[in-house]
Amino acid sequence: MKLTYRGANYEYDIPTVDMVEGEVAGKYRGQNWNYRYPRHIPNPKKYGGTNHTKKRDAHAGDVAAARASAAVEYYPTVVEVAQVHQANICNILDRRKQAAQAKGDETLLRLLEIESRQMVC
Repeated sequence: MKLTYRGANYEYDIPTVDMVEGEVAGKYRGQNWNYRYPRHIPNPKKYGGTNHTKKRDAHAGDVAAARASAAVEYYPTVVEVAQVHQANICNILDRRKQAAQAKGDETLLRLLEIESRQMVC
C-alpha cells in the first residue's frame, strides 16, 4: 500500500495475522458474528480458561466461607446514624468556636454558643 506523509512517499505492508473463528458471540442484522482469535493464541474457554475448573474445585471451601461471612453483614440503625451525625456536628461547632476565640470574634462566638445550646452539645 502506497502512503504519503508531508510529501514523503513510502510503502506500507499490512502484516497478515492468521485468525481462527471462535464461538458465536451474537447476531447483527440477522447474521451470526463470531469472536476471532489469532491462531497462535489458544481459544479461551469461558470464565478463566482451561484451569478454571481446577481453581474452582480448590477454592470451593473458601467461597462457601466467604458467602457465610457475607450473609452476616452489619447495617447501623437509624438511631446510631443519627447519634454519629449529631456528634460530628458538635465536633465541628467546637472547632468553629475555637477558631472564633483565636480570631477574637465575639459576635461569632455568641452565635456559635446559641447554636450549640440548640443542638444540645
